[in-house]
Amino acid sequence: MGDGETAGDAPELPARSWSTPTGLVVVAWLCTVAAACWMAMMLVTHSDPTGSLLAAVATLGLLLAAVWSSRARPRLAVSPDGIDVRGLLHHRRYPWPQVTDVRVIQARRLGRETFLLGVDVRDDKALDGERLLVFGRLDLGADPVDVAATVMAARH
Repeated sequence: MGDGETAGDAPELPARSWSTPTGLVVVAWLCTVAAACWMAMMLVTHSDPTGSLLAAVATLGLLLAAVWSSRARPRLAVSPDGIDVRGLLHHRRYPWPQVTDVRVIQARRLGRETFLLGVDVRDDKALDGERLLVFGRLDLGADPVDVAATVMAARH
C-alpha cells in the first residue's frame, strides 16, 4: 500500500476528458479561411450573385463549426466529483448524484450502425427537470462505447 492509503480505500480514478480531435479543428479553420477567400473573390468580381450567396453561406457554416469545435473543448470531462459538459456558450457541471443514467445508444444512419453516448441528468434549468446529453464520436474523439465504460466506472 502507498503512503496514506488504508486497506478500505479505493484507488482514486484520474480525471478524463474527451473532445473533437485537434487535427479536425485545424482543418475546420483552414476550410473557413479558404471559404472566406472564395467569398471575397466572388464579391470583388461581382461575377455571380448566386455563387456569392453560396460562398457566404459556406463561410458562415464553416465558421460556426470551427468556433464550436474550438470553444467546446473538452466536450466532456469526468472527475471523481461528477461530469463537466462544454458547449458553445455554456459550461455545466453535474455532480454524480444528478447523473441518473449512462448508456450507449445504437442508431442506424445511412445504412451504417453508429453508436452515441447518452447521459441522463437532473437539471433544474430544463423544462421537465431532466436533460439528455448525447455525444457522438466526433464530439468525443473516441469510441462512445469505450467512453461509456469509463464514465460508468468513474460513477461507481
